Amino acid sequence: MNDDERLRGALPAGYKVRRPRRDDLDEIVALATAADVALSGESVASRNDLEADWAQSRFDTERNAIVVVAPEGGLAAYSWVFDSADHTQVDGQFLIHPDHQRRGLEAPLLAWVEELQRRLAEAAAPNSRVSLAVWCIRGDPRAALYEAAGFAHTRSFRRLRVALDELPGDPLEYAPPAGVELRQFVRDRDERAVWAAHQEAFRDHFRFAEEPFDEWVTRMMPGADTDIWYVAWAGDDVAGFVQSYVEPWGGYVDTLAVRRPWRRRGLGRVLLLTAFNALRRRGCGEAILGVDADNQTGAVGLYERAGMRESQVHDFYEKELPART
Repeated sequence: MNDDERLRGALPAGYKVRRPRRDDLDEIVALATAADVALSGESVASRNDLEADWAQSRFDTERNAIVVVAPEGGLAAYSWVFDSADHTQVDGQFLIHPDHQRRGLEAPLLAWVEELQRRLAEAAAPNSRVSLAVWCIRGDPRAALYEAAGFAHTRSFRRLRVALDELPGDPLEYAPPAGVELRQFVRDRDERAVWAAHQEAFRDHFRFAEEPFDEWVTRMMPGADTDIWYVAWAGDDVAGFVQSYVEPWGGYVDTLAVRRPWRRRGLGRVLLLTAFNALRRRGCGEAILGVDADNQTGAVGLYERAGMRESQVHDFYEKELPART
């Protein structure tokens, strides 16, 4: 019996499982939005993010994702699993529409997630540390289900927001440190340099895994307005960069990085304020970003000094698999 057959047998009467299709995209985003809003009053679910997930070379909707169809039709749940390039970090998630929560879908979906996680992890090199992970908004009842299944809360991530109507107007706020020049990202020229800087800058972060260049481009570039991406150049070296997106719900600062030799010189603040200003010019009333609550680079303090305030916390749960010999 395969994973899908086990899931079908475990679902409540009337619910059916199938693979997602492209014509499900908008309904999946609506489902995710409804689930988030019911729990916390806000959501940053977007079609762009979902399409970027599906475009990944190692993500196959015939293997990595399922939808659950309600007895009366329409989608009741969406679930997916994705592994890092070295298969040592395998992330999974399931989202259930509020109308179908607490009807017996949660435990079967978590079991499906973990079974696929374990199967993907089998491709990791022998003696590797393999981490399976799930997460939820703080206060979500799924947390108790995760813990009962042996996942442990190991980290929290904060979502921060800021209104963009009162940003600093002093030109000095946007001046990079001496020897550094801030320029717009140029397509078909800057990708590889920024990717390399991204890999280096985040190498010491929680659960970092090397991301191949082609996968990074596929994840970051589709639909991106790269005119609001900025790169800090120190001669021919990338000192830092910031990548932002305009979403239906506002501006999203996806990645802000400063490489180690240029940290503690004010460059992070310059990049952040530049991103805010670019998003405001695009008509965004607020900006959102996510940050590791235990980040050791000083990022949390940087964001809070720029006026950002916490609006949501996501708790991250892990289960480490025994090393294979």
